[in-house]
Order: sequence, then C-alpha cells, then structure tokens
Amino acid sequence: MKALNVLLALLVSAAIALGVVEVGLRALGFTPTEVNTEFDPDLGWRKTPGKTIERSTGEYDVTLTTDAAGLRDDYDAATLNPAGDDTFRAVFLGDSFVVGYTVDREDLFVDQLERAWGAEGRGVEVMNAGTQGYSSDQSLRWLELNGAATAPDLVVYFAYENDIWWNGSAGYLGQDKPLYDAGGTLVERKLQAPAPRPWYRAFAMGEAWHRLVGSPRMPTVTVGDITLPVELSSRLVAPPAETLAAEQITRALIGRMGAECERLGCRFAVCPIPSKAHVASLSTSTSTEAGRRIDPSRPQRIFIEAAREAGAMVIDPTTSIRSYAAEAEPYYRRDFHLNPDGNVALATALYGALGGADAIPPVAADATPALPVGRETSGDSVPGWLLWYLGLTAALGLLYTRTYPQESAITGFGSVAALLAVVFATALGVTTLVAALPPQASQLTVLGLLLTILTFVLYKLGDRVGTIAELLRSFTLRGHWYLMPLLSVLLSVGSLLVVAASSPLVAPFIYTLF
Repeated sequence: MKALNVLLALLVSAAIALGVVEVGLRALGFTPTEVNTEFDPDLGWRKTPGKTIERSTGEYDVTLTTDAAGLRDDYDAATLNPAGDDTFRAVFLGDSFVVGYTVDREDLFVDQLERAWGAEGRGVEVMNAGTQGYSSDQSLRWLELNGAATAPDLVVYFAYENDIWWNGSAGYLGQDKPLYDAGGTLVERKLQAPAPRPWYRAFAMGEAWHRLVGSPRMPTVTVGDITLPVELSSRLVAPPAETLAAEQITRALIGRMGAECERLGCRFAVCPIPSKAHVASLSTSTSTEAGRRIDPSRPQRIFIEAAREAGAMVIDPTTSIRSYAAEAEPYYRRDFHLNPDGNVALATALYGALGGADAIPPVAADATPALPVGRETSGDSVPGWLLWYLGLTAALGLLYTRTYPQESAITGFGSVAALLAVVFATALGVTTLVAALPPQASQLTVLGLLLTILTFVLYKLGDRVGTIAELLRSFTLRGHWYLMPLLSVLLSVGSLLVVAASSPLVAPFIYTLF
C-alpha cells in the first residue's frame, strides 16, 4: 500500500509540474491553435464547412464560423445561386483580409457593405469567398471552379503584397497549392495533402515546441545589407530574379481573372489593400540609403498596373485608410491586418468607388443612402489599468492603515501607492515592449524574462532550495500524495514572497506575476 501511495505522490507531483508549465505557456500565448481549414485537391486547402473556432491574442478575440457552403457567410450548400432574378451578386475574393481572420463579422468590411447596401434597398448580395493564406492563384482557381455555380454580377479581388511572392511558389509554408506559369496556364500536377496534425500540438507545451522548433520558417532574401522575408521582396526597388518571375506570374493571373469574369459575363474589379508600411511611408522621408532601395508602395503599383492591363476597375483604398489613420490607427500594432477601424476605412472606400462607378444597383427610390458603420468606440475613456491601480491603492491602503494604526494614513497610502506604481509601471513597460515586437519575438522575450526571474529566485533562496527539496522528498516517500497540491502551492508562493521581501529591485517583477 505504501508503494502505491509513493507512486501516486510521484504522479501527482509530475502532474502539478506539467500543469504549471501548461498554464504558464498558455498565458504566454502558446495556446494550441485551432484551424478551420481542410485539404482540397484543387485549391490546396479550403475552409471546413460548418465549423467554429476561436482566435484570441493580446490584440483581438474573434469567433470564426463557416456555413454549410464552407464560407464565412450565411449560405446553405444547396443554395449558392442567387435567390431570384432581382438579386445582384458580388463575390469578394482574397485572403485573410477578406475572410476577416482578425475581426468579428460585425466589423468586417464585407458585412459592413452588405448591411449598408441592404439598408439602401439595392438588392446586393455579397458572397465572402476569402480564405486565409490564399494568394492570387488560389483566388483565380476558386473562381474557375465555382464561378458558374455562384453566377456573380461583380467580382472584386482583394490583393495583398505577399500574394506576389507566393504566386510563384508551388507551396505555402509546407502546404501544396496550385501553380500557374508566366503565361497564366495552370501547371498540371497532383497536390499532396499535408501530414496529419501531431497529437502533441493539442497541448501548449507541444505548441510551443512546434512554434519555436518544428514550424516551417519564413525564408528571407538578402540584397546588399538589406534582409527581408521573401514574401515582402517586391518592396525592393531592384528585386531578385525569383521575385521578378513571381511578379510576371502575378500579372498573368490578374489577366486570367479578367478573362474568366468576361466568360462569366460579370464585371471585374481589383482592390489592392495597402500594407501598414505603405501607409506609413506616405508620411515619412525616404532620403536614406535604405529608403532608396525599399519602396513599400511598389507591390501596390504592380497590382494596379496589372488590373489596368486586364481592363479591370481599380479601387485604391490607400487614401481612405490613410485619412482614418489621422484619427485612429487602422492596423493592429503587432498584427499586419486591418483592425475594426481599418475595416471601416476600407468599406468606405469601396462604398464610394463601387457606387460612384455604377458597379452596383442604385439606391432604391424610397431609401436613404447609408454609409458603412463600424463598432462604436469608447473614445478617450479612462484606461482600464488606471481604474485597477486606483482601486487596489484604495483597498490595500485601507488594509495597511488598519493593520499598522501607529503609522499615519498619509504614510500608509503613500507607501502602497508607490509600490503599486512600480508594479504597474513594470507591467506596462513589459507589455509595451512585447507589443512592439513581432509575436514570436515577444513570446520569447516574456519567456526569457520569466526564466530570468525564476533563476534569480533560485539563487536568492540559496540553501532553502535544499530544504524545499527535502520536504518534497519526505512527503513523497511517506505517500502523502493528497497533500502534494497544497504543499506545492505553499512552497511556490512562499518562496517568491521571501525573495520579494529581501530583494527590493526584483520585488516589482515578482508582484507583477501575482
């Protein structure tokens, strides 16, 4: 019986250790990622019909639901054709910007436009045919496969700068996808399904291992002293030969889209979504040497020129998005996608361009024009951290003065306020640093900071570490497995508080953990 209790104690101890690591990694953003895509033998991948996933980061919390037709829309698989002769269908093609991978549907420009046009009695039905990760070739292939069934009156392709590079590649980060040659002809080959998702990625520990070690890395290109991810190489004023070849294929793909729309008897428009770097470059000087070799507007021009060569309508939302940038940031800070404000800016540009060019039916005689409306913002509301700070200062200050009545209230509240100010400043400083870094770099930074703190804690504990180990060993050998959770919590919290009390410099970091 004792041997069984010892075994249980060991298992409980291991479970606690693994549980702490799992919870900690999830808090750092290594939550196992859910996917809503599946293999498609023609497109490489497609959204899984009837699936809902949650995507949460420090910048957004989004629910993605696909309908029975595999779209982020409200279609029934059996009713892809227009509801009647009076229905005007606009099909929006593109990647994660179109599917709205980082915003809820109420904020997505696709749904904003459909709401506005519906309120105006235009009879416009907007189909969201965007899929995350798609480049121009996959959007074209989707149109070739589904155009006849969807019977569009208008097709709008939303291009983004990284499409250019991937248009010249037969795969995307380890996944097969269609490939067209420089003449716009589909290269006949069999696409291979990716390997099944490893079981260990269902846990944060496995996800962290995959992201840091096992996931495919974005290739880079170096020209002189400038190194860029290959998917951004079209920003280079003098890009390498591989990029130039991908640009030629991109022009051919836009031409093929135009030809396909002509075959379907619908109007074709191209809307290149400007990158954050392009919008920012309009307000900054490019007089530096690097600025003369990198042009963030170049990908935008490539798509616009290709669209004009194909006889397509060109919609450039750069001015609208830039104007919104004067009032509110249209992009997320770390993520490169448009945030809700940016989606309002894009919807506004499309509303004016498509309505002004008579590309959609006119406003009904008895309706009032309705511009897209996004989510209302709180404006200059009080920051949440300030409310927490004031509330904790009041509560802990009162507790301090009641515990130490011999000290004045001013001293008590002042001491609590000063300590909390250091803690909050530390937390806000780390948060600001993390927000300024790319997602993977920020996760590594926070992980490194935590490891540094824990290493310092072990150092400061000194001989107490041996005492803690002996205590754990004693409980384990005696088979007190039912006390292991409580003992682990008490020893962990007690050790951190001991170090915080003896080390004023590291105390704010430890209190921040709590």
